Amino acid sequence: MSCNQTELLTYEPGAAVLKELTVRVVQRDEFERAGRLFDEQHYLGNLPSGRHLLQVVEHKGRWMALLDWGPSAHRLSDRDKWIGWTAQQRAERQGLVVMNRRFLVLGQQRMPNLASKALALACRHLCEHWQSLYGYSPVLAETFTDIEQFNGTCYKAAGWEICGTSKGFSRHRADYYQAHDKLKKHWLKRLNRNALTILTAMDVPPKYRAGLNLQTPERDLPLRQPEMLSLRSFLMENMKDPRAGNKSFPFASMITFVAMALLAGRNSLAAIQRYGQFFTDAHRRALDWPLKKNGCGRKAPSYTAVRNLLQKLDPDAFAACVSRWLAAHQGELPRALAVDGKWVRDRLLGITLSEHESGAPVAVGFAGKHIQGDKSKREGEQTVARKLYRECPLEGAVVTADALHNSAPDAKAILDAGGDYLLQVKQENRHSYKTAQKIAQSTPFLPTSRNRTANMDASTAARPSSTQ
Repeated sequence: MSCNQTELLTYEPGAAVLKELTVRVVQRDEFERAGRLFDEQHYLGNLPSGRHLLQVVEHKGRWMALLDWGPSAHRLSDRDKWIGWTAQQRAERQGLVVMNRRFLVLGQQRMPNLASKALALACRHLCEHWQSLYGYSPVLAETFTDIEQFNGTCYKAAGWEICGTSKGFSRHRADYYQAHDKLKKHWLKRLNRNALTILTAMDVPPKYRAGLNLQTPERDLPLRQPEMLSLRSFLMENMKDPRAGNKSFPFASMITFVAMALLAGRNSLAAIQRYGQFFTDAHRRALDWPLKKNGCGRKAPSYTAVRNLLQKLDPDAFAACVSRWLAAHQGELPRALAVDGKWVRDRLLGITLSEHESGAPVAVGFAGKHIQGDKSKREGEQTVARKLYRECPLEGAVVTADALHNSAPDAKAILDAGGDYLLQVKQENRHSYKTAQKIAQSTPFLPTSRNRTANMDASTAARPSSTQ
């Protein structure tokens, strides 16, 4: 069907029409028609191709409204504060937030309440439509409305919430933003009543994991620039440069960069070096990295430079400095802490004690020394973890760890530091596993699968029939 003025709807106002509205996904052979309608009737025109979802609201087969949905904005301070997620959670779970990029009500004579009804209907079916195309359901929707042209009444009527106002910039390429001086209202719509829990919880439910980005972007920094500069100053004051002459990178800048890479989860020399390649020019200037020979931009540390530094670095002194800085900036100790160990090739073992909910590090430790001069034995993850327990007060904290830390010395070290523990048990640890099984069988709070079935049968037998 060609798109012309005879297609534009001129229905008389009536509740019957609004009750008969339906919504569906626009098919590929209809994209050209939808794009033409956006170009002709929407003040922003059509959108370029990309991952998106087009919905059409119809009345008896005739198009009433079009909605274009796509990926959410990369970073919005008001939205991120409203959700309460960390930078790492935002990078991982941003796919669970979608943006209404275009909303167009067709026709020269618009029916009262049509916009809000069409918008509410589209949002009601958005999750199932997105699921059919991409294999998962979003939990939150966002959009912007131009303050100078629209009040956003239809969004308010459809249950959307005002989150804030934009700053008048639009993103242009990876690291640059252009000012357009057009302030816009930012709206949010919960597509799931547990949206905030899903976006901020430690674990995402399995049905939403298809929408996660499990490869954390290289640009995602564990520290903001003021915190980065504070760490740089602290390390510069408390550590000495172990390198010889011919140094092109300042020691404080190099050691700060290595600390940030380790805190961001980079666990190999290649990953640490590659992490620096993606630092923006603003971060490179803040760290005082040297200029390139052509004067265009600043150099990032090479693989050799990172390796030479780690070979000569005193891991205990480094860990102590980073831990003291973290302790000074952490605030109150969190209720739950997790222990995680990562080897940096075969040279350096890093152990991080971090918050459960945010993943923010509380203390770090590194192992690289041989035990009592024995070159065949090195400090392991458990040894370093016990040092962290002694150095970091655990009053009121619950420490969780995997089965590697399930031992009497580890448990005693946690208790001596004032904390409690929740340690994983595996079948390989026969004594602990059998003890845990006995406890599970003897208490009604932790029934085994066999006891759980019996309890369910007993409760079913005791429950009176609804037909009696």
